[in-house]
Amino acid sequence: MKEPDQNLFEFAFEPKTKPAGIDLFAGAGGFSLGMEWGGIDVRAAVEYDASAALTYRMNHRRTVLLKQDIRTLSGIDLLRAARLKDGELDLLFGSPPCQGFSTSNTVNRGLDNPNSKLMNEFIRLTKETTPRVFLIENVPGLLSYKDFFIMLLGALENIGYAVRFLIMDAASYGVPQHRKRVLIQGCRNDLNRIPSFPPPTHFDPDINKKLKSQVPPSALAVKCFATNGFSKEEVRDLYWNHVLWIYMNKKTAGEVLDRAITELICETFANHINQKGAVHGKTKSNRGIRNCAAARKRERPDSSAGCRERSSKG
Repeated sequence: MKEPDQNLFEFAFEPKTKPAGIDLFAGAGGFSLGMEWGGIDVRAAVEYDASAALTYRMNHRRTVLLKQDIRTLSGIDLLRAARLKDGELDLLFGSPPCQGFSTSNTVNRGLDNPNSKLMNEFIRLTKETTPRVFLIENVPGLLSYKDFFIMLLGALENIGYAVRFLIMDAASYGVPQHRKRVLIQGCRNDLNRIPSFPPPTHFDPDINKKLKSQVPPSALAVKCFATNGFSKEEVRDLYWNHVLWIYMNKKTAGEVLDRAITELICETFANHINQKGAVHGKTKSNRGIRNCAAARKRERPDSSAGCRERSSKG
Protein backbone atom coordinates (compact mmCIF):
# COMPACT_ATOMS: atom_id res chain seq x y z
CA MET A 1 0.00 0.00 0.00
CA LYS A 2 1.37 3.39 -0.99
CA GLU A 3 1.87 5.82 1.85
CA PRO A 4 0.01 9.15 1.54
CA ASP A 5 2.12 12.08 0.43
CA GLN A 6 0.37 14.83 2.34
CA ASN A 7 0.31 15.59 6.03
CA LEU A 8 -3.27 15.12 7.19
CA PHE A 9 -2.85 17.71 9.95
CA GLU A 10 -0.77 20.23 8.01
CA PHE A 11 -3.21 23.07 8.75
CA ALA A 12 -2.44 23.03 12.47
CA PHE A 13 1.27 22.47 12.72
CA GLU A 14 4.53 24.27 12.16
CA PRO A 15 6.22 23.28 8.87
CA LYS A 16 9.73 23.01 10.35
CA THR A 17 9.58 19.32 11.36
CA LYS A 18 7.17 16.41 11.43
CA PRO A 19 4.39 16.99 14.00
CA ALA A 20 4.95 15.05 17.22
CA GLY A 21 2.25 12.62 18.32
CA ILE A 22 1.44 10.33 21.25
CA ASP A 23 -0.81 7.28 20.91
CA LEU A 24 -3.03 6.28 23.85
CA PHE A 25 -4.60 2.79 24.05
CA ALA A 26 -2.24 1.91 21.22
CA GLY A 27 -3.12 -1.79 20.81
CA ALA A 28 -1.02 -3.52 18.18
CA GLY A 29 -0.16 -0.21 16.52
CA GLY A 30 -2.61 0.23 13.64
CA PHE A 31 -3.51 3.80 14.58
CA SER A 32 0.16 4.71 14.97
CA LEU A 33 0.91 3.27 11.54
CA GLY A 34 -1.83 5.35 9.96
CA MET A 35 -0.56 8.47 11.65
CA GLU A 36 2.99 7.79 10.50
CA TRP A 37 1.72 7.43 6.93
CA GLY A 38 -0.08 10.75 7.43
CA GLY A 39 3.18 12.51 8.36
CA ILE A 40 3.11 12.28 12.16
CA ASP A 41 6.20 11.46 14.21
CA VAL A 42 4.73 9.12 16.83
CA ARG A 43 7.09 9.68 19.74
CA ALA A 44 5.40 7.62 22.46
CA ALA A 45 2.55 5.19 22.99
CA VAL A 46 0.69 3.57 25.88
CA GLU A 47 -0.57 -0.03 25.88
CA TYR A 48 -1.17 -2.24 28.92
CA ASP A 49 -2.06 -5.57 27.28
CA ALA A 50 1.08 -7.73 27.10
CA SER A 51 0.37 -9.39 23.75
CA ALA A 52 -0.64 -6.14 22.05
CA ALA A 53 2.39 -4.36 23.53
CA LEU A 54 4.74 -7.05 22.18
CA THR A 55 3.27 -6.68 18.69
CA TYR A 56 3.52 -2.88 18.93
CA ARG A 57 7.20 -3.04 19.89
CA MET A 58 7.98 -5.34 16.98
CA ASN A 59 6.43 -2.95 14.47
CA HIS A 60 7.26 0.46 15.95
CA ARG A 61 10.82 0.19 17.19
CA ARG A 62 11.47 3.94 17.17
CA THR A 63 8.45 4.73 19.37
CA VAL A 64 8.82 4.67 23.15
CA LEU A 65 6.15 2.28 24.41
CA LEU A 66 4.89 2.60 27.97
CA LYS A 67 3.44 -0.76 29.02
CA GLN A 68 1.52 0.61 31.97
CA ASP A 69 -1.98 1.07 33.26
CA ILE A 70 -2.91 4.44 31.79
CA ARG A 71 -4.52 5.47 35.07
CA THR A 72 -1.05 5.48 36.69
CA LEU A 73 0.48 7.84 34.13
CA SER A 74 0.56 11.63 34.20
CA GLY A 75 0.86 14.10 31.38
CA ILE A 76 4.43 14.78 32.49
CA ASP A 77 5.22 11.07 32.12
CA LEU A 78 3.94 11.09 28.54
CA LEU A 79 5.80 14.25 27.55
CA ARG A 80 9.02 12.98 29.10
CA ALA A 81 8.74 9.68 27.20
CA ALA A 82 8.13 11.61 23.98
CA ARG A 83 11.09 13.94 24.68
CA LEU A 84 8.81 16.96 24.61
CA LYS A 85 8.39 20.01 26.80
CA ASP A 86 5.08 21.42 27.98
CA GLY A 87 3.24 22.91 25.00
CA GLU A 88 5.27 21.06 22.35
CA LEU A 89 2.90 18.14 21.72
CA ASP A 90 1.13 18.49 18.38
CA LEU A 91 -1.24 15.53 18.40
CA LEU A 92 -2.67 13.27 21.09
CA PHE A 93 -4.68 10.42 19.58
CA GLY A 94 -6.13 7.11 20.60
CA SER A 95 -8.89 4.54 20.58
CA PRO A 96 -10.25 4.15 24.13
CA PRO A 97 -11.65 0.66 24.80
CA CYS A 98 -14.98 0.14 23.06
CA GLN A 99 -16.30 -2.95 24.86
CA GLY A 100 -18.80 -0.91 26.83
CA PHE A 101 -20.16 0.80 23.71
CA SER A 102 -19.99 -1.88 21.01
CA THR A 103 -23.32 -3.35 19.91
CA SER A 104 -21.55 -6.68 19.37
CA ASN A 105 -21.09 -6.97 23.15
CA THR A 106 -24.19 -8.78 24.37
CA VAL A 107 -22.78 -9.61 27.80
CA ASN A 108 -21.87 -6.39 29.61
CA ARG A 109 -22.35 -3.53 27.20
CA GLY A 110 -23.10 -0.25 28.96
CA LEU A 111 -21.70 2.69 30.86
CA ASP A 112 -21.17 0.47 33.91
CA ASN A 113 -18.57 -1.54 32.01
CA PRO A 114 -15.22 -0.67 33.67
CA ASN A 115 -13.66 -0.02 30.25
CA SER A 116 -16.20 2.72 29.52
CA LYS A 117 -14.73 4.82 32.30
CA LEU A 118 -11.33 4.87 30.59
CA MET A 119 -12.64 7.58 28.28
CA ASN A 120 -12.09 9.88 31.26
CA GLU A 121 -8.37 9.10 31.10
CA PHE A 122 -8.16 10.48 27.57
CA ILE A 123 -9.81 13.71 28.77
CA ARG A 124 -7.45 13.93 31.75
CA LEU A 125 -4.31 13.39 29.69
CA THR A 126 -5.48 15.84 27.05
CA LYS A 127 -5.79 18.46 29.77
CA GLU A 128 -2.37 17.61 31.19
CA THR A 129 -0.45 17.52 27.89
CA THR A 130 -2.33 20.36 26.09
CA PRO A 131 -1.81 19.07 22.52
CA ARG A 132 -2.58 21.36 19.63
CA VAL A 133 -4.97 18.75 18.27
CA PHE A 134 -6.51 15.55 19.65
CA LEU A 135 -8.30 12.74 17.85
CA ILE A 136 -10.45 9.99 19.38
CA GLU A 137 -11.67 6.96 17.42
CA ASN A 138 -14.43 4.66 18.64
CA VAL A 139 -17.40 2.56 17.57
CA PRO A 140 -20.68 4.19 16.43
CA GLY A 141 -22.39 2.49 19.38
CA LEU A 142 -20.90 5.24 21.53
CA LEU A 143 -23.65 7.53 20.21
CA SER A 144 -26.30 5.16 21.58
CA TYR A 145 -25.60 6.82 24.92
CA LYS A 146 -26.46 10.34 23.79
CA ASP A 147 -26.43 12.00 27.20
CA PHE A 148 -23.02 10.51 27.96
CA PHE A 149 -21.73 11.48 24.51
CA ILE A 150 -22.89 15.08 24.91
CA MET A 151 -21.22 15.24 28.33
CA LEU A 152 -18.02 13.85 26.78
CA LEU A 153 -17.94 16.53 24.10
CA GLY A 154 -18.72 19.19 26.69
CA ALA A 155 -15.88 18.02 28.94
CA LEU A 156 -13.43 18.26 26.04
CA GLU A 157 -14.66 21.76 25.23
CA ASN A 158 -14.29 22.80 28.87
CA ILE A 159 -10.55 22.04 28.85
CA GLY A 160 -9.99 24.50 26.01
CA TYR A 161 -10.82 22.89 22.66
CA ALA A 162 -13.09 23.45 19.68
CA VAL A 163 -14.65 19.99 19.32
CA ARG A 164 -16.44 18.34 16.39
CA PHE A 165 -17.31 14.74 15.60
CA LEU A 166 -18.41 12.64 12.65
CA ILE A 167 -19.26 9.05 11.75
CA MET A 168 -17.26 7.89 8.73
CA ASP A 169 -17.03 4.61 6.81
CA ALA A 170 -13.62 3.20 5.88
CA ALA A 171 -15.06 1.99 2.56
CA SER A 172 -15.58 5.62 1.56
CA TYR A 173 -11.80 6.07 1.58
CA GLY A 174 -10.70 3.03 -0.40
CA VAL A 175 -10.68 0.30 2.25
CA PRO A 176 -12.38 -2.83 0.83
CA GLN A 177 -14.56 -3.21 3.92
CA HIS A 178 -17.49 -1.33 5.44
CA ARG A 179 -16.34 -0.21 8.88
CA LYS A 180 -18.04 2.80 10.39
CA ARG A 181 -16.35 4.66 13.19
CA VAL A 182 -17.04 7.82 15.14
CA LEU A 183 -14.15 10.30 15.13
CA ILE A 184 -13.95 13.11 17.67
CA GLN A 185 -11.47 15.84 16.86
CA GLY A 186 -10.47 18.88 18.86
CA CYS A 187 -8.34 21.93 18.05
CA ARG A 188 -6.94 23.98 20.89
CA ASN A 189 -8.79 27.26 21.16
CA ASP A 190 -5.73 29.45 20.70
CA LEU A 191 -5.34 28.03 17.16
CA ASN A 192 -8.65 29.63 16.12
CA ARG A 193 -9.43 26.57 14.02
CA ILE A 194 -12.49 24.37 13.61
CA PRO A 195 -11.74 20.66 13.16
CA SER A 196 -12.13 19.34 9.63
CA PHE A 197 -12.64 15.91 8.10
CA PRO A 198 -11.72 14.69 4.58
CA PRO A 199 -14.65 14.14 2.17
CA PRO A 200 -15.24 10.65 0.73
CA THR A 201 -13.18 9.50 -2.22
CA HIS A 202 -14.86 6.17 -3.01
CA PHE A 203 -18.54 5.45 -3.65
CA ASP A 204 -21.05 2.64 -4.03
CA PRO A 205 -21.00 1.48 -7.69
CA ASP A 206 -24.81 1.33 -7.56
CA ILE A 207 -25.26 4.86 -6.24
CA ASN A 208 -26.56 6.03 -9.63
CA LYS A 209 -29.36 3.48 -9.42
CA LYS A 210 -30.27 4.51 -5.89
CA LEU A 211 -30.39 8.21 -6.73
CA LYS A 212 -31.71 8.68 -10.26
CA SER A 213 -30.62 12.15 -11.23
CA GLN A 214 -28.57 13.95 -13.87
CA VAL A 215 -26.58 15.43 -11.00
CA PRO A 216 -23.66 13.02 -10.31
CA PRO A 217 -24.53 11.37 -6.96
CA SER A 218 -20.89 11.04 -5.94
CA ALA A 219 -20.35 14.75 -6.50
CA LEU A 220 -23.53 15.44 -4.53
CA ALA A 221 -22.24 13.36 -1.62
CA VAL A 222 -18.98 15.34 -1.57
CA LYS A 223 -20.84 18.67 -1.74
CA CYS A 224 -23.07 17.67 1.16
CA PHE A 225 -20.36 16.10 3.29
CA ALA A 226 -20.02 17.72 6.73
CA THR A 227 -16.44 18.91 6.33
CA ASN A 228 -16.39 20.48 9.78
CA GLY A 229 -18.30 17.68 11.44
CA PHE A 230 -21.02 18.30 14.02
CA SER A 231 -21.21 19.88 17.46
CA LYS A 232 -22.69 18.53 20.70
CA GLU A 233 -25.82 20.63 20.11
CA GLU A 234 -26.60 18.51 17.03
CA VAL A 235 -26.17 15.04 18.51
CA ARG A 236 -29.91 14.28 18.68
CA ASP A 237 -30.61 15.45 15.12
CA LEU A 238 -28.18 13.28 13.16
CA TYR A 239 -28.63 10.16 11.07
CA TRP A 240 -26.86 8.09 8.44
CA ASN A 241 -27.99 8.72 4.86
CA HIS A 242 -28.11 5.31 3.16
CA VAL A 243 -28.18 6.79 -0.34
CA LEU A 244 -25.34 9.30 -0.21
CA TRP A 245 -23.61 7.21 2.49
CA ILE A 246 -22.73 10.15 4.71
CA TYR A 247 -23.69 11.37 8.19
CA MET A 248 -26.08 14.34 8.22
CA ASN A 249 -28.43 16.59 10.15
CA LYS A 250 -32.09 15.88 9.40
CA LYS A 251 -33.17 19.42 10.30
CA THR A 252 -31.06 21.05 7.60
CA ALA A 253 -30.92 18.24 5.03
CA GLY A 254 -33.31 19.83 2.54
CA GLU A 255 -31.61 23.22 2.62
CA VAL A 256 -28.13 21.83 2.13
CA LEU A 257 -29.30 19.47 -0.59
CA ASP A 258 -30.87 22.37 -2.53
CA ARG A 259 -27.68 24.39 -2.26
CA ALA A 260 -25.51 21.48 -3.39
CA ILE A 261 -27.70 20.72 -6.41
CA THR A 262 -27.76 24.38 -7.42
CA GLU A 263 -23.97 24.59 -7.25
CA LEU A 264 -23.48 21.38 -9.25
CA ILE A 265 -25.91 22.38 -12.00
CA CYS A 266 -24.44 25.86 -12.29
CA GLU A 267 -20.91 24.46 -12.37
CA THR A 268 -21.94 22.10 -15.16
CA PHE A 269 -23.57 24.98 -17.03
CA ALA A 270 -20.46 27.15 -16.62
CA ASN A 271 -18.21 24.35 -17.84
CA HIS A 272 -20.44 23.87 -20.88
CA ILE A 273 -20.19 27.57 -21.69
CA ASN A 274 -16.40 27.50 -21.31
CA GLN A 275 -16.16 24.56 -23.67
CA LYS A 276 -18.33 26.24 -26.30
CA GLY A 277 -16.62 29.58 -25.92
CA ALA A 278 -17.42 32.68 -23.89
CA VAL A 279 -21.04 33.87 -23.97
CA HIS A 280 -21.29 37.61 -24.39
CA GLY A 281 -24.26 39.79 -23.82
CA LYS A 282 -26.59 40.39 -20.88
CA THR A 283 -29.51 38.51 -22.42
CA LYS A 284 -27.68 35.20 -22.79
CA SER A 285 -26.12 35.46 -19.33
CA ASN A 286 -29.48 36.08 -17.64
CA ARG A 287 -31.03 33.26 -19.61
CA GLY A 288 -28.30 30.94 -18.34
CA ILE A 289 -28.98 31.92 -14.74
CA ARG A 290 -32.72 31.31 -15.19
CA ASN A 291 -32.04 27.93 -16.79
CA CYS A 292 -29.79 26.99 -13.89
CA ALA A 293 -32.50 27.80 -11.32
CA ALA A 294 -35.16 25.94 -13.29
CA ALA A 295 -32.95 22.89 -13.62
CA ARG A 296 -32.35 22.85 -9.87
CA LYS A 297 -36.08 22.53 -9.23
CA ARG A 298 -36.35 19.64 -11.66
CA GLU A 299 -33.36 17.80 -10.22
CA ARG A 300 -34.15 18.01 -6.51
CA PRO A 301 -34.59 14.42 -5.24
CA ASP A 302 -36.60 13.43 -2.20
CA SER A 303 -35.44 15.23 0.94
CA SER A 304 -34.67 11.87 2.54
CA ALA A 305 -31.51 11.96 0.47
CA GLY A 306 -30.63 15.35 1.95
CA CYS A 307 -27.42 16.15 3.69
CA ARG A 308 -25.68 18.53 6.02
CA GLU A 309 -22.70 20.77 5.45
CA ARG A 310 -21.05 22.59 8.33
CA SER A 311 -20.30 26.29 8.05
CA SER A 312 -17.19 27.87 9.48
CA LYS A 313 -19.35 29.14 12.34
CA GLY A 314 -19.86 25.55 13.55
